[in-house]
Amino acid sequence: MNTTRHLLEVQRLKTHFYTFEGIAKAVENVSFYMDEGETLGLVGESGCGKSVTALSIMRLIKNPPGKIVAGQILFEGADLLKLSESRMRAIRGARISMIFQEPMTSLNPVYTIGHQIAEMFEIHKRTNKKESWDRAVETLRQVQMPSPQKRAHEYPYQLSGGMRQRAMIAMTMACNPKILIADEPTTALDVTIQAQILDLMLKLKEDFGAAVLIITHDLGVVAEIAQRIVVMYASQVVEEGTTRDIFNHPKHPYTQGLLRSVPRLGDRSRYGRTRLLEITGMVPSLYDLPEGCNFHPRCKHAMAICRETPPEFVDLGGIHRMRCYL
Repeated sequence: MNTTRHLLEVQRLKTHFYTFEGIAKAVENVSFYMDEGETLGLVGESGCGKSVTALSIMRLIKNPPGKIVAGQILFEGADLLKLSESRMRAIRGARISMIFQEPMTSLNPVYTIGHQIAEMFEIHKRTNKKESWDRAVETLRQVQMPSPQKRAHEYPYQLSGGMRQRAMIAMTMACNPKILIADEPTTALDVTIQAQILDLMLKLKEDFGAAVLIITHDLGVVAEIAQRIVVMYASQVVEEGTTRDIFNHPKHPYTQGLLRSVPRLGDRSRYGRTRLLEITGMVPSLYDLPEGCNFHPRCKHAMAICRETPPEFVDLGGIHRMRCYL
């Protein structure tokens, strides 16, 4: 971990869920950092712990069954895990905001969009109702919502998927946060709307200077907007580096497998109709993670030590590192 002070530092974070089936180790010794104004991509298969990592940063893990059992989350030098709930509420939404994967589960169905955005200004900026409403409409205008004055009076069910996502972005950017966490912000949208939402996020990032943590399984998205990438597999970070490092010189077998499984424009004309390469095997259960390296049951390069001893991070030069014995 870099010794200079970063905007956000997640250090050896562990988040477990205690259920009747046993202990699910959703996040296990995860460490990464973010600097002001940068975009960091957190990528990996569904169920690898990406969203739980984000919820841990926001301190939104419900206990029970979930619990952050170890680690530090340093924001501007302060450990979020040690703050009182009242201080955390003041940070959540105002200093660190999150766009959730499905807006319909995050927006309140019984209040208008304008009311919900205005409430952000009332709570965090202490503005009166009229000023809060005016600022809510202006925020909708900033996120390029069509007819913002009209949409402010509408309920979530009256909006399209793209409009709901714009409303969520407006709500998260209302208080000019230092960090914006976007959890699969384009998953449920069609391709053209996805591109619009990504362009909007980049524009707002430039306008407000926020750092962005984008969580996705779509490598095309992070290739377009991220400066650095953190790759997760089965609750752990397995590789980290610049976007150029990860795409041009992937080192971990899992990262290499992810990139080989992405369809590439022109491959069919060059090589004919061929199957996409896949990572063989199944993702391990978080209730019963393998001994040694979590990836060894699916890795064609696995050695005896991989099955016995968990690997530590190896520095590959610059900020490129991986958790592997190769």
